[in-house]
Amino acid sequence: MKSAIQWCCALLACGFISLAAAQAPDDGTVLEKDIPIAVTEVAPGLFFQYHHAESNNAWLVTDEGVLVIDTRQHPRRAEELLAAIRKTTDKPIKWVINTHAHGDHYFGNAVFKREGATFIAHRDTEGMMKAHYNLEMKRRMGYFRQMKYDPAEVKLVLPDLVYDSKLVITLGGRTIELIYLGPGQNPGDTLVYFPKEKVIFTGGPFSKNSWANPSFTPSMSNWVKMLRTIAAMDIDKFLGGHGDIGNKQDVLAEAQMLEDFDAGMRDAVNKGMSKDEIIRNVKFEKYKDVRNYYRMNLFISSYYVFLTTGKPENALP
Repeated sequence: MKSAIQWCCALLACGFISLAAAQAPDDGTVLEKDIPIAVTEVAPGLFFQYHHAESNNAWLVTDEGVLVIDTRQHPRRAEELLAAIRKTTDKPIKWVINTHAHGDHYFGNAVFKREGATFIAHRDTEGMMKAHYNLEMKRRMGYFRQMKYDPAEVKLVLPDLVYDSKLVITLGGRTIELIYLGPGQNPGDTLVYFPKEKVIFTGGPFSKNSWANPSFTPSMSNWVKMLRTIAAMDIDKFLGGHGDIGNKQDVLAEAQMLEDFDAGMRDAVNKGMSKDEIIRNVKFEKYKDVRNYYRMNLFISSYYVFLTTGKPENALP
């Protein structure tokens, strides 16, 4: 028997229902292409795990131990991540960096806490973790049901160390810079920069060819500025929280997409259109082939809140 999700996808493919009618709830339910998980060594000892349907990770292997970036969205997924790391090294997990406070990027923390890792995040990410834990759990319930994962296995693991603007880690002779350029997609967005390797892991602000949830951003203009700033840096490979490995052109393309979204939404609001009128009439069809476009109704709804109240729908208290 087909699941509701399978029926929805089948009907959409056949043209029997519209994209708007097929809009899925923002509860973590996966409606994505079945692209296999891939691990790429993007620089010596630096590995990137691309998971199209969910979220990405990276880890750095050194003689002194391992640094991990983000931990997936359930302890069972984190166990899979740990198994992938163990295929590359048996060194201890020394550090875990949580780039932002979306559950699909840190709900696996407990597994790495068990391994003895020290956790790092921006101060505002810690605040968002505390304030929005219940919200993030609610947003993941569809995913947990779909995967038959027990939500009770998720534990809130907060950072052991927080920083404000920049933090430099040296591990096994390798240098890792944690950079905060102000809020992008979220308050507390951490950019993890490997200067020698010319690689950056961006977490929430950049995902190649992928729409990002705007319900957390307090400043779309700063988000765009951040993307243009990192595109101008001495970086060859951009590893997003979602999407495959990107280049400078991919980062600038996302900046333009966000600017177009912001401008289109502001124009509609200034014309006095209601939220429902915008959803029905403003489709941003230029970007209909971008991952997560099927959630456009939700993105419009959440950004409408920001434009009409001055505060993001999911704000840092």
